[in-house]
Formats: sequence, C-alpha cells, structure tokens
Amino acid sequence: MAGKQVFGFLTRSGAVSASPSSKLASLGGVRQYASRSNALRPASRQAQEERTEEARAMERNFTRDWKPGDVYAPHDLSAAEARKWRVKRAPTTDAFDVLSLNPLNLYKNFSVMSEYITEQGRIRPRSQTGLRPVNQRRLAKAIRRAQALGLMPTVHKHPELMRRDQEKADRLKDNYY
Repeated sequence: MAGKQVFGFLTRSGAVSASPSSKLASLGGVRQYASRSNALRPASRQAQEERTEEARAMERNFTRDWKPGDVYAPHDLSAAEARKWRVKRAPTTDAFDVLSLNPLNLYKNFSVMSEYITEQGRIRPRSQTGLRPVNQRRLAKAIRRAQALGLMPTVHKHPELMRRDQEKADRLKDNYY
C-alpha cells in the first residue's frame, strides 16, 4: 500500500483516477458496497442539512433566552411574541457620510440635532445612531455647543417640536370627535 492513498483516490503516479467506486473495486472488488453507501450518504447529508437549516430559522425567530424552569404559554412561542424579544439593530450607514455633511456645522439646526437626542435630553449612543466614531464625536460636540449657546434645551424637547407634536395631537383629537 506504499504510495497509494485509499481515501484520496490517487494512483501510484499521483494522478486522480476516474471514479472513487472504480478505485475501490480495483482495491478489493467492493463496487456494489461502495455504490450503495454513496447512494445513501447524500440523502442523509441532505436531510441533516435541512434539519440544521430549520434549527437556524427557529433560532432566528425565537431570540428569547429560555432558562430551565421557565414557564411559558403557547402564545409565548408565536411570531408576534418573538418580535418583542428581537434585538434592535442600529443603522448600518452613516447618514452624515452619505450626505457628505460635517455634524459640527449643523449645531444651529435643532431639528437635525434633536434626532440624536432622547426625550430626556441625553445624546443617543453610537449603538442607536449608527454613526462612525468620528461623526459620533462631532455630533456630540455640536449638540453640546448648541446647548451651551442656548439654541437647544438640555432637558426636554425643543419648544417648537413640542408645539408641532401638540398641534398634531389636537388635529387627531378633533378628527376623532
């Protein structure tokens, strides 16, 4: 057997032979066994791949971490309930790069700055804004600059945005009654 590899299907010269079953037949006359086992392998491999794909799909749908001893109702396994447990992803593109804007130049524009501030007046983290680190730092500096100049409130929404939201709520209320 020196110079021959049974599983690599190499001949003494190192060239690849015609087929694995013919090589196995020349080694010991087991052509029928080889053809039967090769016929069964792809089907079982395919079934196994299908099962793993189904398992991956289930894992994507059910993102909640269940621990031993957790009690759940059938509704907890529904798609609507699974959506509540999904991890919210940040935007993948930096809006300032796409528009080729420098956030430091937008400190006077409170409508743009207010998009990156929470209701309590805190600057949203990078995980929520999806900005590059450089633009996130520039944006934070622009927000702090606008707050220091008194162009933007530090604790709540800008009064004009609050007035617009109130007008919208009033219109909805008028249409309801």
